[in-house]
Amino acid sequence: MEALLKWAVLNGATASEDAPARDSTQSQPQALDPAVLDVILGKPASVQMTECLDAIEHSETPLEACEIALDDLEMLVENIDNANNLEPLGLWPRLIRLFDSKEPSIQVGALWVSGTAVQNNPNAQKKFSSHGGLQSALRVLKDDSDSSVRTKALYCVSSCVRANVEGLTELIGSNGLPTLMLAIENGTSGLRQKAFFLLRSLIEEAVDSETAEELRPGMYLPNAIAEMGFVEAATTALEEMADTDQGAAPAFEQAVGFLVTLGTTESGKQAVNTCKLLRKAVSAAQKQFPGVETDGLDKLL
Repeated sequence: MEALLKWAVLNGATASEDAPARDSTQSQPQALDPAVLDVILGKPASVQMTECLDAIEHSETPLEACEIALDDLEMLVENIDNANNLEPLGLWPRLIRLFDSKEPSIQVGALWVSGTAVQNNPNAQKKFSSHGGLQSALRVLKDDSDSSVRTKALYCVSSCVRANVEGLTELIGSNGLPTLMLAIENGTSGLRQKAFFLLRSLIEEAVDSETAEELRPGMYLPNAIAEMGFVEAATTALEEMADTDQGAAPAFEQAVGFLVTLGTTESGKQAVNTCKLLRKAVSAAQKQFPGVETDGLDKLL
């Protein structure tokens, strides 16, 4: 109690009162070292993002540490403000260069980070494309031999062009549609699943009358998809799924969704109806994957 009263007198006295004098010889509090503050409060996100790429680019950083750095960076850019900071920090060119890494896991990580950063983010989509990111991702999707890299490249492409007319225009101008067809023709079931999902999403955007015309692709897109042979490519993919791929049910489901959505347009309905081998391919896939609903497609055939 005596100590408490002494504290109250000392701290409650005004400058004119006879408060006990403080010992001037006592050391004054010193400013914390910035490194200590970083430990206590955490480094700013901008610093963490830059350090992630610094670590990846350092030749002596072990591969596992590089993979962890990319995982950390992907979590950081889930925040839209951090994603938008990739541009002022000068990180987009450095990230896109990693698409061509000799290590597939680094390619996958860089494409994953990029896809997350641009997803539903018009500002990041524009900056990514301005640095050649979309064309680089399309090139990897087309030419890389690693299936996991191609699959993540398609994720990146999809994130960049959905709900993004400028990005879709660039994709079409960069021969992106033939690249998507190639993914359906020679890809794994996972790659096919993502390709069918993207095509279906783009067609849905095109036919969505509630969205302003300037914010959605025109009917030229589903018409082009119908005329380019995507239905035939889907037919071939379904035949292969039914014959060899036990784990392709999700890809089959997305293929059905794509064909049904395409069939809501006049040109698409005609393409589905006139593909002679499609009914047989769908029937074979149904037997392989009986849990997938195909009623909507059956009505078109």
